[in-house]
Amino acid sequence: MKPQVGLTLRLGVSLLGVRSATAAVGLAVSAVLLGGVGPVNAVALPENERSSALWYADGLRFDELQAQGATGEGVKIAVIDAALNPDVAELAGANITVKGSYCAFPDTGTPVPAVSDDVARAGHGTSVVAMLVGNGTSADGGPGTRGIVPDAEVWFYSTGLPNESAGDDGGVKCENYDGARGEFYDTDLPSDSPDYFLGRADSYAAWNAVRDGADIVVYSRVDGDSIGWTSALQTALRAGVPIVAGTPNPDGDITAQTRLNYPYKLNGVVAVSGLDNEGNILSGGGDRLDPMFGEAQGSSNLGFLSAGSELLVPSSAEAWGPSLGYGTSLATPLVAGVIALGLEEFPEATANQVLQAMMRTTGPNGLHEPEWVDRKKGYGLANPMSLLNVDPATYPDENPLFVESADDPRCIQAEEPAPTSMDLCRWSIGPTFEEVWPSGTSEEIGPKEPSPEATAEWPAWATVAIVLLVVGVAGTAIIVPIAVSRSRRGKTQQAQQRV
Repeated sequence: MKPQVGLTLRLGVSLLGVRSATAAVGLAVSAVLLGGVGPVNAVALPENERSSALWYADGLRFDELQAQGATGEGVKIAVIDAALNPDVAELAGANITVKGSYCAFPDTGTPVPAVSDDVARAGHGTSVVAMLVGNGTSADGGPGTRGIVPDAEVWFYSTGLPNESAGDDGGVKCENYDGARGEFYDTDLPSDSPDYFLGRADSYAAWNAVRDGADIVVYSRVDGDSIGWTSALQTALRAGVPIVAGTPNPDGDITAQTRLNYPYKLNGVVAVSGLDNEGNILSGGGDRLDPMFGEAQGSSNLGFLSAGSELLVPSSAEAWGPSLGYGTSLATPLVAGVIALGLEEFPEATANQVLQAMMRTTGPNGLHEPEWVDRKKGYGLANPMSLLNVDPATYPDENPLFVESADDPRCIQAEEPAPTSMDLCRWSIGPTFEEVWPSGTSEEIGPKEPSPEATAEWPAWATVAIVLLVVGVAGTAIIVPIAVSRSRRGKTQQAQQRV
């Protein structure tokens, strides 16, 4: 095994505090996070300021990773977002397949184009994709967005924007559409219908990404549909495919945060929050962007942190061109990229095993026992260099972020009696083991059609959650689906030697 390697930039104040120094890291360029739950917030950036906005690539040691052959080659990442502009210079040469549109105009049934040069439609999705496979060069030849896995294969699933306008007149909106069936979704299906989740374009796209054979699914948006996402997640969990999802950015609107909980809040999802370039949890303030305040609240089931402040992205909110981007929507693809690097390096390991190893290699100090700190910090900063020093195949082939029973210590609320059922588990709001694997064994693997047995009744946790949400309300945030097959043991690709 190679010697353990941690991040080598100057360490600042521990982002995880004294309690968990093993998961702490500070990164060396001062910046202020200003972000939102909506599209990537960005401001125009002069060329002479761009290098410092690549601090995330320096901190996560992209140059060393890529010099050693860690580029994500052979890994398929499904990105779900409103639209994509594949013609930006930062994506030149990237391996991107547009899988289609899930939103169509109601008067014609014509799908809204998944590819667009409208920055309002495609800026967010393009930024997310660029954090994965950006080539580092902008249209003027200067520094551009660098991706953590530039040789990965990206599959893009377009879901449109809520009530998206067909043009400048604003008179025609798009509606959720199933291109495979050639029909609009029936949004009036009862919750006990096995096709209920098809009424949500985002969750249906994630379900299709798993069945299409993607290796990872990343979703950076924040949604309010529990039942639809549960069906898609159950399929992903059976297939061993991690859904990597962003959590809310700093926002004073507590009502919105309690209403929009999905999919990041679900059991087994890889929930992601962000930090700034001094190692601090994302926080709002200032007047350059939409006003926000306070720290990002993370989630009671938070998995990992990554960079999310003042990152170089391909557009501002108004125009294409290198700009500063902020938010958990950008941290999310970086964490997905770490998973992809683990799958590339260790083709005999499953995605579940890679997650096990990631929990034990957060921060700068190499291998350690996993320690969940709190809802804002989770297990710490995902560290790709340390991950590649540990063979994930030595760990159980079980999703470590999925709580199987109320006996799990993560279910227990501080100073509260132990829960007697999963309905009261503080970690997540479902689904339960029995809902994911009705047969009673997790050996039931592979992509599955949603079954009437799995969706015929509302789970108890959903009955409680409905008090806090308006079903079907969606926040504007990024989706990056990434799907991973449960077992990669049959893959012939060999791990590359590293020095």
